[in-house]
Amino acid sequence: MVRLARLLGAVLLASPAISELSRGNDHEYVPLPSEDPFYQIPPEADTAKPGTILKHRFLPSGLSAFGISFDKFFSYKQQILYRTTGQDGEPVATVLTVLVPQNPDYTKVVSLQVAEDTASIDCAPSFGFLAASADHPQLDSPTVKVHLLLAQAAFSRGWVIVVPDTAGPKAVYPAGKSAAYAVLDGVRAALGSGSFTNISDHADVALWGYSGGGSETLDALRLQPSYAPELKFKGAAFGGVAPFDKDLNQALAVLNKGSSANLIPVSILGQTANRQDMRMALWLALKPEFRETFFKPLHQCHDANKALFSNKDIIAMFDYLPAFLMYSVTHPVSTSFVDVNLAPPKNVPIYWYQLANDHLADKDAIIKLVRKWCDDGARIDFNLETFGGYHHAGYGLVGAPAAVRWLAQAFDGKAGSRAPIHSETRFVAGPPAQSRYSVAQNSTEVSPAGQKSQPLVMGGRCRSRKTSTPEIEQKYLDMFPKQLQDSMNAFADHV
Repeated sequence: MVRLARLLGAVLLASPAISELSRGNDHEYVPLPSEDPFYQIPPEADTAKPGTILKHRFLPSGLSAFGISFDKFFSYKQQILYRTTGQDGEPVATVLTVLVPQNPDYTKVVSLQVAEDTASIDCAPSFGFLAASADHPQLDSPTVKVHLLLAQAAFSRGWVIVVPDTAGPKAVYPAGKSAAYAVLDGVRAALGSGSFTNISDHADVALWGYSGGGSETLDALRLQPSYAPELKFKGAAFGGVAPFDKDLNQALAVLNKGSSANLIPVSILGQTANRQDMRMALWLALKPEFRETFFKPLHQCHDANKALFSNKDIIAMFDYLPAFLMYSVTHPVSTSFVDVNLAPPKNVPIYWYQLANDHLADKDAIIKLVRKWCDDGARIDFNLETFGGYHHAGYGLVGAPAAVRWLAQAFDGKAGSRAPIHSETRFVAGPPAQSRYSVAQNSTEVSPAGQKSQPLVMGGRCRSRKTSTPEIEQKYLDMFPKQLQDSMNAFADHV
């Protein structure tokens, strides 16, 4: 069966408040990835080792998000086509975007995984970050562009940012193993690019991602020991991740007729990217009047898909469900996903930040999984955000500053506890200059609303905390032009 579990970790980063900002057109036309020769896999990829750089170029257009140029933040920008491994284990190639900030530290690299949530290669971040993507309204995606905002705090620290197109050349979604391979091979390519990027081949590397990008980050950690044992990571920060034990019926129950219903057709189309026979079976199973609509995600990105399918009854579009959707996880398609029983990552410290009321992720299942991994030897700093004013997407923005601070500790070798530490942290509202939190060791606190809250107790070398963060940190907002700050606050409050 197509494992729609990962749908529950997909991001919803689209905001009318942000997307209505004006966009400039001061750029030349850039061909879509589906038409651009740069994205085509050269013959030598068949024999090249994973991570091999096949070609590279300067970005064909400036960087832009929500009408604001991001070019001034970088001294150097490159795209790299590199060899990786596809959904069925075949040699493929995908693109890595390399962003070198002003005053860079070439010994520190962060691989940022973007929640593409797409069944089209034209929605890849290597294109979505470009100002030229605004020429294509159905492809211009705030979902992708918002990651430039997430990464801004990392840019300001001088870290080199690399962003892999994890969906690959055929836009597999949810990508599972192939996305993890793309992350790991992207790091290999980055470390081998010093002749034209100046990145040190011995640079310290950390991983970061939220929602779908968080799932890809976690998968990369779990497959690294077997697929890329030579790589070493200083740490990994991720959030908005779903547990692994959801089946098709559970996923459909959560998504169908809801605001995230678009993720059902996107996932089914994304998982059949390499199987035209399944695509045909899917077409025939749909009611004739819904066929073209259901297949539209092949030619548009997350935000257009969300507008098209939000709150729709996707199951009602079928005359019958095709047989391949009814199979269990033993079906061949599902072997592209990372084994749910694979051992947790134990050698890399992890910062896992999660929203308690996330409608796409079961809080209790996540806490259960984290506790199990902690007992098995993982090193996890787990943060559960309890403020009720956010949704899945908004917390991705609110949680970014803390994630970057944790990554800074990871680069300094200070992340991850080596002795049991069980604490609860409760953030309180107040002026930015005041202390924003207090720590209570293994105690019960009363929240401002008068509700008792028990600390999260984890075992092994883990520590945990609950937070209630009612606003985006002002220091983070100050990095952006004023016209973005109000929109970012609106985004966090309403998305």
